[in-house]
Amino acid sequence: MDAITVALMIILFLSFCVLYLMNVRIKQLRKELNDLKDRITITSEELLRLSNDIEEFKKINI
Repeated sequence: MDAITVALMIILFLSFCVLYLMNVRIKQLRKELNDLKDRITITSEELLRLSNDIEEFKKINI
């Protein structure tokens, strides 16, 4: 009975360690995702400038 208890405690401890490592990795991935999202976000000024450039390009009539 004692051997089973010790084995289960070891398994439980190892699962908590894996859970902690997974939590740390999820936080890292969320930070990376937020950094990428900040780079990709287009502001209204950029969108307006892009639309103006497209309109000017249409007027050129190449």
